[in-house]
Amino acid sequence: MNSIILNRYFLVHRGQFAEGRNYAMIFLMENLTAFGDQPKNDASVEFLSKSAFGRFLYNVILFLQVPKILGVFLRSPFSRGIIPGFIKKNNIDMSAFEGRKFKSFNDFFTRKNENIAVDVTEGHLISPSDSFLSVYKISKDSTFNVKGFDYTLRDFFESDAFDEKFLDGDCLIFRLCANDYHRFCYIDSGSQEENHFIRGKLYSVQPVTCENIRVYTKNRRSWTILHTAEFGDVAQIEVGAFSVGGIVNHLNGGTFTKGQEKGYFDLHGSTIVMLFEKGKISLLPEVVEATKDGREYRVLYGQQIGTKL
Repeated sequence: MNSIILNRYFLVHRGQFAEGRNYAMIFLMENLTAFGDQPKNDASVEFLSKSAFGRFLYNVILFLQVPKILGVFLRSPFSRGIIPGFIKKNNIDMSAFEGRKFKSFNDFFTRKNENIAVDVTEGHLISPSDSFLSVYKISKDSTFNVKGFDYTLRDFFESDAFDEKFLDGDCLIFRLCANDYHRFCYIDSGSQEENHFIRGKLYSVQPVTCENIRVYTKNRRSWTILHTAEFGDVAQIEVGAFSVGGIVNHLNGGTFTKGQEKGYFDLHGSTIVMLFEKGKISLLPEVVEATKDGREYRVLYGQQIGTKL
């Protein structure tokens, strides 16, 4: 197992200095979905997350800016050749994009669906994205436990300004996978404050990584406060993952409507964290039960996941 990981690493490392696009192509074809945050753990990410040597190697990969190197390639026309294999491997439904020609892998990955359905029923809480959802309570000391780690609000915001605001509230974590639609919408109508960007690393957000590394507060992220019409003030944090080249938000303040596109992720899997004030939402029973059973609940962009209280 270790030799496989080392071979993959040195393959891209050599490719960084050699003139062969083939090195990058082979690496991408073998590893693109491995770091794309699948519903189940990938063996290579298991190794990189669980073992001390694997975590060391992961940090070396990040130090050498491998994600940035991959990003350059994935935005180039040369990356178009990997699109068909990626679609097949991840069983992506492309019926809404028939006949469309993509300029690069990133053009394909950030594709926009103009006919996506959104539940705009008054009082319905909707999912901002295609994802796997987990829900947690924010305790009296402003902490919540995710995959064995206690997170604090200060960890997320690098500030204690919101400790009282979201005390005893709800934390919703939406984990996107490689085959998901990587655009996200506003869950209600209202107004938002400016965006705040926190620099960080780019760990995978596969379940095994979340169990071994505090990814949600180590990774690159962007956050804002939404003043919503039906659910009070909501904090929304978009968290980058291994190959995510950027977190794009269309607005930096201003008003929005329910179901309006808020932004999108460049290149690969990622996560959206939403914090709600106490007594503002009631989640569907099946959503709550899934987390109690240790499972993530599958949701779609614009799908109802709860109601207002």
